[in-house]
Formats: sequence, C-alpha cells, structure tokens
Amino acid sequence: MDCWKTGTLRDALQQGAWASRDGSWDFHDKEDFLPELEIPNLSLNKGIVRRSQAWFYCAAIAGFVLQIGVLAYSALTVFIYPGRFQKDGEPVEDYAFPLFFIGTICLCTGMFLCAFIIERSSKEFYFHPVKPSKIYWLQPGGQNVGDQVFDSFLAVNEGRSSQPTEGLRYIKSIRDHTFQDNPYILILTIAFTLVGFVAQFVGLRGLHSSVTLAQMGSTLVMAIVRTCLRTKRISSKENRLSKQEQRLTSYKNQELDCFAFHLEKVKSFSLVSVTARGSSSYQPSLSSNASTTNSVQLNGLGATLIQTRAQLAALISDTGQLRDMGWDNLPIRQMARSLAQALEMTMDLLSAWQEALDTLDGFDLALVCQSHQKSIAPVVENYRIGLEKTDDTLHWRVTEQELEAVLGLWTWSLLSSANGSNWLRNGLGRLVGLDESEARAEDTDLYFHKWMFRQTEARMVSSKMISFPQEMFGFYSNEFPNEKDILVVETKNNLETMAAQDIYIHFLKSVLRNLEALGGDVNVLPGYQNRLYAYSSRLEELVNCVESSGLGSREDALFCIVPIMKRYGLLPELDGNSGVVQDRIEGLIASKNWTDAFSTIRWLCECCEEAEFEYSLFELGYLCRRAMLQLDPNLQREGFEQACLAIAADPRANYFEKLGSTRSTGWMNTTKRLECWKEMSHQLGWVVWHTVQRHSNNQSMKDTLASLGISDNCVSMANGLNDEEQKRRATQAALHWLTNSDEKLFNRDLLGIDDRLALDWVCQDGHHALMHWLIARWVEFDKRCPGAIYNIILWVVEGRYKSAFTSLRRRGANMDAQNATTGSTVLMDKIMESDEQAVEELLGAGADIDGRHANGATPLMAACHAGDVGMVSLLLSKGATVNTQNADGFSPLICSILENHVAVARALFDHGADPNMSNFGASTPLMRAAADDRVEMVELLLSRGADVDMQTQDGDTALMLAARNECTEVTRLLLKHGADINKRMLGGKTALEWAQKAYETEAFKLLEAASVKYS
Repeated sequence: MDCWKTGTLRDALQQGAWASRDGSWDFHDKEDFLPELEIPNLSLNKGIVRRSQAWFYCAAIAGFVLQIGVLAYSALTVFIYPGRFQKDGEPVEDYAFPLFFIGTICLCTGMFLCAFIIERSSKEFYFHPVKPSKIYWLQPGGQNVGDQVFDSFLAVNEGRSSQPTEGLRYIKSIRDHTFQDNPYILILTIAFTLVGFVAQFVGLRGLHSSVTLAQMGSTLVMAIVRTCLRTKRISSKENRLSKQEQRLTSYKNQELDCFAFHLEKVKSFSLVSVTARGSSSYQPSLSSNASTTNSVQLNGLGATLIQTRAQLAALISDTGQLRDMGWDNLPIRQMARSLAQALEMTMDLLSAWQEALDTLDGFDLALVCQSHQKSIAPVVENYRIGLEKTDDTLHWRVTEQELEAVLGLWTWSLLSSANGSNWLRNGLGRLVGLDESEARAEDTDLYFHKWMFRQTEARMVSSKMISFPQEMFGFYSNEFPNEKDILVVETKNNLETMAAQDIYIHFLKSVLRNLEALGGDVNVLPGYQNRLYAYSSRLEELVNCVESSGLGSREDALFCIVPIMKRYGLLPELDGNSGVVQDRIEGLIASKNWTDAFSTIRWLCECCEEAEFEYSLFELGYLCRRAMLQLDPNLQREGFEQACLAIAADPRANYFEKLGSTRSTGWMNTTKRLECWKEMSHQLGWVVWHTVQRHSNNQSMKDTLASLGISDNCVSMANGLNDEEQKRRATQAALHWLTNSDEKLFNRDLLGIDDRLALDWVCQDGHHALMHWLIARWVEFDKRCPGAIYNIILWVVEGRYKSAFTSLRRRGANMDAQNATTGSTVLMDKIMESDEQAVEELLGAGADIDGRHANGATPLMAACHAGDVGMVSLLLSKGATVNTQNADGFSPLICSILENHVAVARALFDHGADPNMSNFGASTPLMRAAADDRVEMVELLLSRGADVDMQTQDGDTALMLAARNECTEVTRLLLKHGADINKRMLGGKTALEWAQKAYETEAFKLLEAASVKYS
C-alpha cells in the first residue's frame, strides 16, 4: 500500500513534498515568515473564485477612460461651452478647472502609491506539489466575526476520481517588510493624497454641478465594477460536510473527528468491552513525534483512523506563534486532558503500591471500525495506548493526542448513528458491572450497596438500553417500561465524559490485573442519610485520582473502579466477623449503643454475598444471643426482637423489597440464599427458645417463636453420634455454652469430653451457625483461661473439620497455642505423628511454620529429630526457617545429626543449611557427627563446606573429639580433608595427646603417622 502523510503547508515544505513554482521560496531563509504559514488564505485559494486576469485589465482600462472622460468633460464646460455651463448665472471661477485637474492627478497618483505600498507589503508565492497531494481546508463552526456566524466548512482540491495529483496550486500571501524602514514614500503618498483630495474638492465646488455628478457617477461605476470582480464565491456544494454533519459538529465542535472519518472513508468506530483474540494489533511508539508522520501502513483500519485523528490533533495543537489558532477549547480535548491526567495519576499511585508495575508499557483497547467500502469486513482490533515512566521526574505520561483521537472518534460515531440525538442528553446511565452478565447478577447489586452506593440508587431497566459489548453506558428510553433486566445508575454526565470513563475502565482492567493485593485500611463509615458504606483507604486514593482530574464525581469513580476490583478479587474482605467490624461492635456495646451495633450487622447482612453473608448472619445471631443474656430487660427485649426479625425473613430480601418497582419480581429470592438463611434462622431460633426459659414472660416469647416455626426440636439432634447418651450430652454442652452468661462459664474447669461431643455434633451435622458460635465462646474463654484453645484445635484437626478451621482463623484464635502440660503445639504433635494432611490443614489455617515449643524448638526441628524426610521436605517447601536454634542452641541440622538422619541433613543442605552453625559457642554440626562416629554424616558435612578446624570455646576440634572417642574412620576422614593435628585446646593438649591412652588405638596410630609426616 502507498504511504501518505498528513500535515500543514509548513510540513510539506520542510519535507520537500511541495515547492514554490519559480523556486523563489527558500524555506530556511524565511524563518521570520513561518508563523504566517498557518494562515490559510481562503480568499486567495478557495473562498472566492478567482476571475481571469483579462477582467482586471478591462476594469483598469474602464477606470482610466472614465476618469479621463470626466477631466475632458470639465475642460469642455470651461473652455468650449463656458456660456452653457455657468455657475449661478456667471462663468466659473478661473481657479476651478486648474485645481480640479491638478487635484485629480494628485489624488490618482496618491491612490496609485497607496495601492503600490499595499501590494508591495505582501508577497504572493505560488506553490505546487512535488509529490501527488490533496489540499484540505477545515473550518470549525460557531465562529462569530462581527455580526456574522461561520459554520463548519470542509473543502478539498484534488485530482480526478478524488485521487492525489501534482496539478494543484496553492497561493500563500506573506508580509513583505520592504517599506518598513523607508517612511519617505509613505509621507509622499499621504501628501499627494491629501493635496489631491483638497484641490479636487475645491475645484469641484467652483465648476458646474454636472462635473460633480460626472465625477460621482464614474466613482460609482468603478465601485460596481470592482465589486463584480469579487462576487463569484464558491458554491455551497463545495462544502464536503453534509447538513447533518454540520449540525452534529456544532454540538461538540467535532470537525476533526468528522474530517478523520472522511479521510479514511469510515462509517463507524467503537470500543468493545471484550479482549480481541487473534485480531490485528498496533502499538505506536510513545516517544515518536506524532506531528511528523501518519502512515496508513498499519495493520487495521481502526489503528489507521486513530493515528490520522491523533495527527490532526497534533497539527492544531502546534501552531507556532499563533496560539489563538489552537483549538484548545474543544470539549473532546478538555475531556481527553482530564482522562490523561487521571491515567497518569493512577499509574503514579499504583507504582507506589507495587514496584512490579514499573515494567508496564501500555494498555490495550479492543475496537471495531467499519468502512464505507463494503468489500472491507469489520474486525476486532487491539490498539495499544503507550504508557511511559519518565527518567527525569519518575512520573508516568501518556500520549494525550491518542486519547483525544479515540475519545473523539468514538463519540462522533455515536452522535452520527441512527440514535445520535439521544446521546446529547445529560443524565446518561452507567452499567453496574463490567458486562451484561454482571449487570444481571444479584451479587452485583449486593456489592453495589456495600462499596459504591452513596446517594444515587441503581435501578433495573431493559437490556436494550445499552449496546453490548460496545458501551457500558446508554440513554434512558420509555420504549420498554416493563422490562427489568440489568442494573443501571443514572449519572449527570454527558457523552464525552461517559466515553472517557469507559476508556479509564479499559485501562484499569489492564493494570489492576497485575496488582497482587489492594492493602490499606478497611472500615465501615456512616454516609448519606446515616446509611453505612464500606471504606478502603486504597480505594479512596484511586477515587481521588478520578475526581481531582475532572473525569467524574466520586460516585462515578466508584462505578468505574469497584467492579474491576471485584472481578480480580481485590476488594477487601469485610463482613460481620472481620476484625474492624468486631472492634466497631465492641466499641458500640461498650458505649451502650446496641441499636447501632445491630444496625451495623444488619447492614452487612443486607449487602454481603456468599461466605461474607454467612458470617454476617452468624454474627447477627451471636449479637442477638449476647443481648438476650444481658441483665437489662430493655436489652433483652431488643435482642429478642432482633432475633425474631432475623428468623422471620432473609435480611437481604427485606431490604430489596423496600426498593419496590426499581427491581424485578423475585429479586434476591434464590433458593441457595434462602437455604443459607433458613439454616441459620432455625439454629438461632433453637438457641433463643432455650434462652427464654429463664424469662418471666417466656410463654409469650415461645408463642412468638412458634409462630415463626421455631420449637424445641427445630435443629436435628446429633445424627452423627451413635449413642443416645452422647447425643444428650452433646446438645446439653452446646446449650450450656450458648445460653449462659460469661460469669457462669468462666468459673468452670477446662474443656472436657462433653465439649468434644458438642463440636463433633455441630460439625458432623452441618450446623455451621452453632459451630461458629461455640468456637466464638471458646476463643473468648481461652482469653480468660489460657490453654483451652489447644484442645479445640486438636479436636478440629482430628475431626478434619475444615469449616471449623475457618471459624478459628476468622475469630483470631492462636493456632500455635501450646499444650499446658507438654509445651508442644498441635502442629508439632501432628508432625511427630507423621500426619501430613493435618500438617497441611494447620498451615493453611494460619499455624506458624516456625511456631515454637516451650523449649524453643520449631516444627522443622521436630521433623528432623523424627527423621521424616517427607515431612521435612513439606515444611521446607512451605518456607520453614532452616538456620534457627532452640533454647539449647540446637539447629534442625544438629537434630538430624543426633539421630544420624543423613537424608534429612541432605534435604536441609539443599535449602541452605549452615554447616558451621554452633550451639552458642559449643560444638558445631561436624563436631557432633565426629564425636558420635557418624562417618557418612561427617563426609556429607565436609562436602557441604564444614570447617574442619573450627574450635569450641574450650578449643576442641572435630579431630580431637573423634580421636578421644576412638572414631578411627572419622579420624582418617578428617585427616584426609586437612585437619590440623597441631591445634591445641585451652589446656594445651593436641589431638594426639587426647588420643593417647593406656592401650594403643587405631586413631592414635593415624594421628602419630600424620604427626611424623607433618614433621
């Protein structure tokens, strides 16, 4: 394909594509004239049709003849027929004709000099293309000049069949400074003109009136002739913009976008919210100069269109000294700047959170571009918007012209569509979610009310309101009032703002995919009309980027950001069981504000989903139980009323029923959610039924509960237990913990077998609410009576109760609790039992892989002591610290040496074990192995870099200890590796002296031979 470039006359001259016809124009010698190159000279080239030169010659001759005729006529009246042309009955004055003649000659001379000066003050250059070209003139509409309004205008000079040609001409008028430093001719001209005007005027007053009329008539005729020379203007058909396009461009000043569509013969352009696969792609260089090249040798029509529009934006942004010609007040440009600022601020913020994002070089936009040529089928393309971190300021930057191009083209395509007028409304609707499936999902409504809702409530509308997957916004229509398919929020934004926010969403989808975790602080705060909302400090920082850049309001920012975080699992966990919520509840209870405590938990129940909903429900039931066990009768009554509300209906269904017609029928009434609520409500009712036994008006309370379907046997009784006595003991133990106040429980002994039965019952029968409440009670009990939680963790591990693990972790239980008798943790006990499954479950539940025994030993030390290679490998793969010591200074490596577990030691070395780590200045691993005659272990240690001559605080070496203990093979091995036989301990003895005994040993012989050899 041929390569075409778009530029101004300046660019064409610089690049040699155009030249002056006579070669008189030297670009480099005309630096002072460069700003005037931006002036289009429409009247010389396009606005007025230039007549043939003969017409101008004829007009000049006519003027000359008329003026000579007036002078001849005046002479006739004075010299030939003075009697017929008297003035007031007397002959004309003698001075009249000479003054008129001289004045006319002077005035004509002065006018000629004026025309001469004006003509010489500018110089016309005639340019022609060196390469085939087209000339376009584009004029923005809505320009007021005096009392005239100029509309949008697009004209072109081109060859036949709309092809570029070399047969073009461009006239450029440039100011000439020839007379700028020569005032004499100007003075002479003024003098001639003034003298001539006065003399002619005085002379005409002295002549016959018919001469005055003749002079006025000739002047009028020449004025008409001169006017006729300029009256042939171009036809309205020369404007390439249709009436519809002129009307549409007037709304948002989108002449550039319309022009780009004309240049590339494009019918429509749109982004899509899906990632293109197997499509064409184009990635421009961020550092390249967009104002110097615009090639159409790109992979797709959409990329070509974007680059053309970006080039046009660059051309009107760089106007040299004529700054008033820059189209900086375009609505699209202003919004593109806000978008660019939002992108740059967001990247600066995300880079501060996670350095790995520094390698990001851009983000992709999936787009579809349709040509007017039916032979070109539209395809999905990926266009990459470049991001670059500057070396000098370390701030991110993005190419603003490309953003302006995408934004302008997209909005222009929407405006020029069949429903274009509808996009001009303010108050367009934003989709809640990232696609149609999310906007239809009930979970989306839940996290909307949890994280996004501030003042504007979402409502359900017809899915026909939004064109999927091109847009995530749309305009409201009354065509389908009864269809309620998708969730939409009404905004106060116009079209370009909504489109810019969509581009920002595409950007966030690319960059947040690489974010590992959101981090920051999380809380629950009061908002509009005292309704609570979830707060995240990191989310607020992102919202500030959008709001401060002018891309939208805080709610707009939340509508853009939160759905992406939800999709990527970045939203913080926040439910009734979260630490920050628990702190809030405890603070409210401490201040006797139980009403707000219940409101907080109920709000979480109304807007949480899945596991968060379950735990919020559990906490609501637990708070009801706590209130009913208070001494204050009012609190007891409030707790009972709240419990009845929780039993009577799903909190979420209750809330969304209040929204009425804004939701479809049956919204939030899915079977799964009802089952989850029913399960909890029956277990809460069972606890409340047994709690009210102690109340004086318990019968009325039981009647109320009975009307809600609650009875003494509304919970299945220990189907997992075989013995009836065990079932009774299990249920009684559970009721003992759940229906008694703290004072009655914290005076009892540690947990017993009945409590184990209660745990087995609730876990095996799937009573998750009862299990959660029991674990909550036991964790509280452990805080006052330490030691109880060890048994709970042990029971959970032995029962393989995964849900109980989760409850323990969420309740903040210490998974490294020690046995009050042995000082061991459950993790270490299971390691000694070689129970790998239990170990993995404990580690997954949050047990510290380096959690200490009472004597300072770690789980890895226990596994090394046991010689369990599989367990050692498991712990090392999970990140266990390999170079650590217990209270006696023993490391995992020394533990493996004590039991001669060579394979374990080898695994430790593979994970960085230090072969020279001594136990607080005493023996090293090599000394331990040498003293115990561990030949294979010694050989392994020496091969892994053990220091053969390292000494203890007493001066002992491995050779000394091996010789003393008659370890012949170890002694030989140490000598082979260069052990120094002359090392002395603090008492002065050498290894040879240590080996000397009443009888001769093999070790002594080896040392003696080595000593002789050394000597």
